[in-house]
Amino acid sequence: MHIKFVPMDHATAAHLRGGAPDANGNPPEQKISDGLGVPCRCCMKSVSKGEPYLVAAWRPFTKTHAYAETGPVFLHAEACTAEPAQQGVLPAFLQNPDYILRGYDADERIVYGTGGVIRLEAIPARIEELLKEPSVKAVHIRSSRNNCYHCRAVPAD
Repeated sequence: MHIKFVPMDHATAAHLRGGAPDANGNPPEQKISDGLGVPCRCCMKSVSKGEPYLVAAWRPFTKTHAYAETGPVFLHAEACTAEPAQQGVLPAFLQNPDYILRGYDADERIVYGTGGVIRLEAIPARIEELLKEPSVKAVHIRSSRNNCYHCRAVPAD
């Protein structure tokens, strides 16, 4: 199976960069990166030291419901572009030793029994395992320390 890692869409990023309200109705906060742990959800690269970035509340779901979590995300303050991802290769901004993986169904509800903290090197194999389950249509990758959403993984077309 081939896996595709899906970042924040460019329309949402442009909306936030334009100062529009985030998922909580607040304008994004602008900060300057210290170069440590500031992963941009749009290009899936780290924001370099001294670069401006935004902090905003984001709900990476198409509908609101009990499972549609909202949380903080970072993104470059200026437009950025993701490099073409290699299928099955983890995005460069995933640098912690482990992450939370959680499977979601077609209605964007958590598939119980799929969540867990997974070591970085084991993430591709676990995603493949989860995506083989008929009810799992996407896997969210979140911080194991702060529960922040990073990206989602889906079967590649």
